[in-house]
Amino acid sequence: MNALTVIPYAEFGIQSNFSFLRGASKPEELVVAAKLMGFSAIGLADRNTVAGVVRAWQQAKVEKLAYHPGCRLVFGDGTPDILAYPRNRAGWGHLCRMLTQANLRDETEKGATLLQRGDLLEWGDLMSLAVLPDLAAGAEDGLALLGQLKDRFDRALRLGVSPCYAGNDRFRIEQAAAFAQSTGIPLMATNDVLYHTAERRPLQDVLTAIRLNTPIAEVGLELSANAERHLKPPLEMARLFRRHPQALAETLLFAEELTFSLSDLQYNYPDEPTESGLGPQAELERLAREGAARRYPSGVPHSVIKRIEEELALIERLNYARYFLTVYDIVKYARSQDILCQGRGSAANSIVCFCIGITEVGPDRIDTLFERFISEERNEPPDIDVGFEHG
Repeated sequence: MNALTVIPYAEFGIQSNFSFLRGASKPEELVVAAKLMGFSAIGLADRNTVAGVVRAWQQAKVEKLAYHPGCRLVFGDGTPDILAYPRNRAGWGHLCRMLTQANLRDETEKGATLLQRGDLLEWGDLMSLAVLPDLAAGAEDGLALLGQLKDRFDRALRLGVSPCYAGNDRFRIEQAAAFAQSTGIPLMATNDVLYHTAERRPLQDVLTAIRLNTPIAEVGLELSANAERHLKPPLEMARLFRRHPQALAETLLFAEELTFSLSDLQYNYPDEPTESGLGPQAELERLAREGAARRYPSGVPHSVIKRIEEELALIERLNYARYFLTVYDIVKYARSQDILCQGRGSAANSIVCFCIGITEVGPDRIDTLFERFISEERNEPPDIDVGFEHG
């Protein structure tokens, strides 16, 4: 192969700095590096979080690189790490529900790993999974676990393996291949990435020392043994897995299963009955006009009426009425319970927010710009901040 040879390969074992105190590169840096190296696609899988997937997605759009959001599931019960990638919109919901369920558990230790194997068995449908077994553990236990996961997830499951550069990589990869053949689970290559370039290794050492609350000179063997946890070009991955080229091909099959994109997500506002029984837009218009009459007991100025009509027309075009009604319901309930609350921020630019009681100072009395709150060109929902008393 020469330097111009194109090797189809997708990397899914990537952690960014959103894997707190572990990953040493930003999601954007990883995407740019993957594009320059000629990857077919990449996925981001941070530890028990999807916090970084949006930044990677936005950069991938710029780079025109196929991108898939996922998560590295790290368990607290001895289950090995598993890369989990939603196949569709419902699978994304399952992944988020799984992480939420784990984080809601009562646990006093900050940063504790709360995910359990039962969470995966309950919510792991509609995802493509790559288990990263501890190849140093007993073969019998490893095969039993893989068998259980195979019975539950069947063709959605892969066995992921990465080189560790400890002098036994040929044996490790052969062992993983034997496990895969024994269980009928396809072998899939990964590089278990923590940073986009080898030069980030010193930063990753510092992060490790901070995480362990130990001076870096005393961390010793807790530091990575080498600087190989960086993105590697597909050609290098092909060399590392030259005895098992199907492990690289499997990354492309894995990617083909993933039809979900973050562009599939939209805001879903509560669809609940209104006080009057009217539709959301009509209800918001009713509340705004009744509220305006209360706010301006001497008569609603013509300029205010015009501004209310303009805002309501824009809210209708953008279909945000349910959002305003949801915030209105929250504020109304809080005040019914004598909970002090106050709308603030850019919501103060909205006459509708003022009329329905979310904010307390009319934008006609201050110098405001409504487009800072809602802009048709920006095409994203407004941010209505409401502060509540601490107690």
